Amino acid sequence: MFDRTMLTGLDPRDYLQMIEKYGKPDRLSFAADFLDFECELVQRSAAKGRNHDITCFIRKGSEFIVIQKHDYAGTGIYRAPSGGAYPGESIEEAALREMYEETGTEVKLKEFVLDLSLNVRCSSGLIPWRSLVFLADYVAGELNPIDTYEIAEVTTMTRKQLLEEVNELMKQSGWGGFAYRAFLTKSFFERYDGSF
Repeated sequence: MFDRTMLTGLDPRDYLQMIEKYGKPDRLSFAADFLDFECELVQRSAAKGRNHDITCFIRKGSEFIVIQKHDYAGTGIYRAPSGGAYPGESIEEAALREMYEETGTEVKLKEFVLDLSLNVRCSSGLIPWRSLVFLADYVAGELNPIDTYEIAEVTTMTRKQLLEEVNELMKQSGWGGFAYRAFLTKSFFERYDGSF
């Protein structure tokens, strides 16, 4: 179940505790051709010993909190916030910290929905990546990024907006990372029916 080679820096016992606490995620896989600048970003993360992200779809009323980074500000593309665990940090600690840094809000994890394996295809070869995807609920705070170096904007969007216009913009972008995020978003909402 836990592949140590695919989640460097994370404790397999912690992963199993997340399943006990938040349910067993569906395992899916995806592959995408990444542009050179995208590959450089992934390679930098891998060089720091991180080949994963923790993504949260945060419910706030009938909408979801989403972020836009400076790299694609003004494009109409938004996505669920995500980030990685620091060495020695638990998955849950990392999720709560990253959501606060990217959105300015406190959240509560509700369900471990997806564990996605991604093959990042670069001109220099394949880079393995994993995304641990959770449903979370908004608890408190203003929608305002703390990490303004990375995050340009925080807002809320409906499921319909994310699945239709935003996913279409992601697919049209030509970015491998957005092809993956479109797949991740679609896969999340195929499993989310509003009941958990």
